Order: sequence, then C-alpha cells, then structure tokens
Amino acid sequence: MASRLLVQRDDLTHTRMDTTPSSELTEGQVQIAVERFAVTANNITYGVAGDMIGYWQFFPAEEDMGCIPVWGIGRVTESTVDQIDVGTRYYGYFPMGDSLTVEPQKVGPNGFTDGAEHRSALPVVYNQYVRVGADNGFADGQDNHHMLYRPLFTTSFVLDDYLEDNSFFGAQQIVLGSASSKTAIGLAWMLSQRDNVTCVGLTSAGNKAFVESMGLYDSVLTYDEVESMQQVPSAYVDMAGNREVLSRVHHHLTDNLTCSCGVGITHWDSRDGAAPDSLPGAAPSMFFAPSQIVKRNEELGPAVYQQKLGEATARFFAAVDAWINIEEFGYDQLQQVYTTVLQGPAPSTGYVVAV
Repeated sequence: MASRLLVQRDDLTHTRMDTTPSSELTEGQVQIAVERFAVTANNITYGVAGDMIGYWQFFPAEEDMGCIPVWGIGRVTESTVDQIDVGTRYYGYFPMGDSLTVEPQKVGPNGFTDGAEHRSALPVVYNQYVRVGADNGFADGQDNHHMLYRPLFTTSFVLDDYLEDNSFFGAQQIVLGSASSKTAIGLAWMLSQRDNVTCVGLTSAGNKAFVESMGLYDSVLTYDEVESMQQVPSAYVDMAGNREVLSRVHHHLTDNLTCSCGVGITHWDSRDGAAPDSLPGAAPSMFFAPSQIVKRNEELGPAVYQQKLGEATARFFAAVDAWINIEEFGYDQLQQVYTTVLQGPAPSTGYVVAV
C-alpha cells in the first residue's frame, strides 16, 4: 500500500491521509520508497500557488484535493531500468507521502530526470533526482540539511544572483519581508557578504529577537514599524505575501522602491488588500527561480554555475546550525507537523519527517 497526505486545494487547513494499493511496475519504471522529507513554509507556498504555477500537477489527486510536493530523500526498492540499482538513494521532489513511481530519462551516474508524461510540461528543475553520495556533493550526516535548506538556499542564492545581475536595481537597501523565514535567512546571509547594500529585515514582534540574534541584518523592524524605514532607493523582496504589508511598503517608499519582488506566500491567510497593480513605486512581480537558473546556466555554463552554488551551499550549511535546530518527527505525526508549519512554525526550528 502507498499513502500520502492530501489537502483541500481551496482550503489548506483541511487534510486527509490517502491510501492506495501499490501497482506493479511496467518497463521503464522505478519505485522509490521515501525515507524522509522536510516540511517548510516553502511547501505552503506550493499549496497557495498550486494552480498558478502548476504545483498540483506533479503528484495529481482526484476531485478538489491536492498533494503538496516536498523535498526529500528516497531509496530505490524496485527497478526495471538497467542503469538504476535497487538500494540507490536519490534526493529530489516527492509527494508528502511514503513512495513514488518514476520513469527515469537522461540517466547518468549522478542522477536522472523523471520523464512521466504528466510532468513533461513542468519546470525541469523539479523533475531532476540527484544520487545521494559523498562523491556527489552529499556529505555524510547532512541529509536533513539538504532536504531542509538546499531548495530554500538555492532560491536565496539565485535571488542574490538576480539582484546582482540587475545591479540591485539601483537600490541602496534590500528589504526582506518575513525575515525569519529560511529563504530570507539564506538571502540575508548572502547579502551580509556584500558591502554595497544594506539589508533590512521585516518580521513579527514575536520573531524580532530571534532575527536580531542572528546578526545577519543591518536593521530589524516589526511590521508595525514599516513607516520608519529609511526613504532611500530600495528593493523589496516579499517572502510573506501579506498584501497589507506590501501596500504599506509601497506607499512608504513610493518612487524610492525600485524593485518589488514576490517570492513566497508564508502569510497565506493574509491575501486581502490592494491589488498589486494599484500600488505606487515599482510594479510588483513574482520571482521564479528556475528562470534565473536557466539564464545563468546559458551565460556561465552549468558546471560553473553549479560550482558557485555548491560552494555557497556548503558554507551556508556550516553556518546555519548556529541559528536553527532540526527536529525529526515520525510519519504518524505528519498531519501534526503540516498543521504546525501551516499555522506558522517557530523560526528556530526545522521540521523533518522520517518515514
């Protein structure tokens, strides 16, 4: 039997476990047993933007239900593909469940791409599975770090690269919404190594002390203090998706806001407010990391870009344990973990589910 957590697509608070009989593999298929996966605010964004970006299509469900994708690690339990051996472990995109059947294409020593028809039109970066091994960039003892931080820090790295690629849009300060989120922490860490811009973190009153304690931001303001920001050329990176805060940032900075970049929707329940096209300053736009990755791969070459990303990721992994503690939970606690993250988890905790 295979099981997974389904959520109601138009109401993420409604969930149920779905169990189906396991089917026999056909030629060209591989069965992977999920060993563990991370659950973060990023996954909530996948649910909120499921129809907009196509996240519901990766692991389809029936009727009004959906399966939110997660980043995890699984082990091959059955294979009809000669190049893929039983027991090999892979990191990649999995359902929030205990197993996945894939149809590997472009198989190489370091991984493969799932060629399943229903995933063919989706961004290739989400269809790639990377072999887990010390010789392939997965140091021993860092499985949880890869699942929890690798996809988020990749977004952080690409955001930093995007800002630099556009000369920071002429901004003197970069303002990060939801400053306690892991993607914001990664971006703040990248920006802290630059001397041409300052970094301002916006966060809730309850998370302000934690955000300040990391020492990554030049200043930290609560959402009630938005209007105290310096009125200098600024770029706003919106991890929260809270339209009230977005509106206040725009109305405070007005023409000083040279870039308004939406990344996440951690405040999934705060989507009321002014429509993005009615705000002063730079028009808000949604950042899509795969587009910048493709651009830089074409300009620099995949090997160079991956080397830069890999080096930065290793340095971030070495630093992040000082701020965030990773906690593991059993598969029987999945619904509890999901609900905790949906409601707003403690920023100092990373959540991993061991299947």
